[in-house]
Amino acid sequence: MRPRPWTHPGDEDVVVRPFAYVHDDPVLVELPDREVWLGNVHAADVTRHDRSFEHVLSLTRERQPATTHHHPFADDRDHDAAAFRAAVDTARGLLDTDDDVLVHCKAGVSRSAAVLATALAASDDQSFGDALDVVQRARPVATPHPALVTTAVTYLAATHDD
Repeated sequence: MRPRPWTHPGDEDVVVRPFAYVHDDPVLVELPDREVWLGNVHAADVTRHDRSFEHVLSLTRERQPATTHHHPFADDRDHDAAAFRAAVDTARGLLDTDDDVLVHCKAGVSRSAAVLATALAASDDQSFGDALDVVQRARPVATPHPALVTTAVTYLAATHDD
């Protein structure tokens, strides 16, 4: 079992994420049964690790060295919902390829987890909660901002009606 760096003392099932914390090293976790990786900002710098990706979806404000697709939006309640939806649409298209894909944000915890879980849910016709469980099995500290969860569920409801 991997260490869980942000657990509450005495209760290993409670994950606490310090605000604005980012690992100093690249975080790269692969989702099971897919060529899809979730990472932090350092994962998008190929000089910092030995992994390469055909597609890198960056959700950070600035493009990163390996960025091939860039959809920045804030990790807060005032995020740009249209940018979130565009990021999910891009992620869905990338999931349909057989290429290695990295989806990353600053910490690899909120925005990337929300976009990836939403794309998985839409592509695999499952609930957001089930798709987030897949993401969290790969990255237990994945904890999307509640406003991003609301946007994700709204996106899925709209696409389900199509």
